[in-house]
Amino acid sequence: MTLINSWIEIQLKLKQYKIQFLLLFLFWFWGFMFFLITESYQNLWDLFLLSITVRSPAISSDFANFYAIILPIFLEVIVFGFIMGELLEKYNPVVTSRILAKHNHNHTVIIGFNHLSERIIDYCIKNKKTFSVMEEDEEIVEDLINNGYPVVVGDATDPLNIKYANIKQAKEVFICINDVRIAIICTENIREINEKCPIYVRIFEKHVQKYLKKSHLNAFSFSMSKSMIEGINKWIKDKTGKAIVIGRDHLTHRIAHSISLQADREAFLFDDEHDGIVFAENSQLHIINEFACFLSDLRPHVNLEEVTQVFICWKRESEFDEALYMTSKLSIRYPHIEIYVRVYDDELVNLIKKYNAKSFSSSIYTFNYLQKNVSPDSAIAPN
Repeated sequence: MTLINSWIEIQLKLKQYKIQFLLLFLFWFWGFMFFLITESYQNLWDLFLLSITVRSPAISSDFANFYAIILPIFLEVIVFGFIMGELLEKYNPVVTSRILAKHNHNHTVIIGFNHLSERIIDYCIKNKKTFSVMEEDEEIVEDLINNGYPVVVGDATDPLNIKYANIKQAKEVFICINDVRIAIICTENIREINEKCPIYVRIFEKHVQKYLKKSHLNAFSFSMSKSMIEGINKWIKDKTGKAIVIGRDHLTHRIAHSISLQADREAFLFDDEHDGIVFAENSQLHIINEFACFLSDLRPHVNLEEVTQVFICWKRESEFDEALYMTSKLSIRYPHIEIYVRVYDDELVNLIKKYNAKSFSSSIYTFNYLQKNVSPDSAIAPN
């Protein structure tokens, strides 16, 4: 443990014991004032020794005897108990992580924890860059907290949490929150505190991106789906036949919409949560508001013999089993179909390759895109 971490942890314990130490000080001060009045002929040093019961007063009194009994008990219970009982126990990791974040300077702040955030954090750790994280859900940042990294657990729009993240002295801020409202509020709050640091905001909506670019905010906005589609366009370019796209987010809708714009192609979008998309619909785009995880879910809507490409774009990690099952069945029964599966963990890529499918990660594409657009002194700027 570093010296600064040890000092921060001592500060935490002193803060927890502030009431006990305040009572001890008041009791000592009461005794000191009593001796100052009753032993006025003595100098300050002698009065101090009397107040800590090292010496006995010339004239004994009931209060002096009472004071001589109680003060050693206070000292033993509070001071000795603090040193031996508290400094040796395990510190509250959540509080410690928050204090660590507060002591960061010229650092990178990541607001929101998701797969893109993980890549930014991993890069900072690998390259020994100073960073802190703000996340409302304690469980998903538990590993970071337990490993001693600076994390502020709480609402990113709370001014107190922003203060703990020491935004005022931050070098840059990455806002990776899905909630547009929170992202806007965070950007405005950060800019009020820090007028110079670059702010990178993950936002899909174009009108919000325009707003964030205004001079009073001067934030750089980006979309994970937009950066990812540039790579996917290479896979769908000059292709023929029908395509199936399964998923729920903007990237899923972008893929389906892009395919539907190609000549003599049809796209079948399976989205069980939405019955429409933000893009202009056309006759080549068919939206099926159903959950599809079996081939029997697809067949009533499209002839699989005519399908040449399938994109499985589920975001939830819990649905990877369904994605793998669908991939295996398509690969075995329809080997002519090109299959593309979104994955988040590199360890899962080999499982996808077993079925001759291609894997892709929107967080990798977005991270690479950010590296090309951050300032030269950014923590994630390419070495």
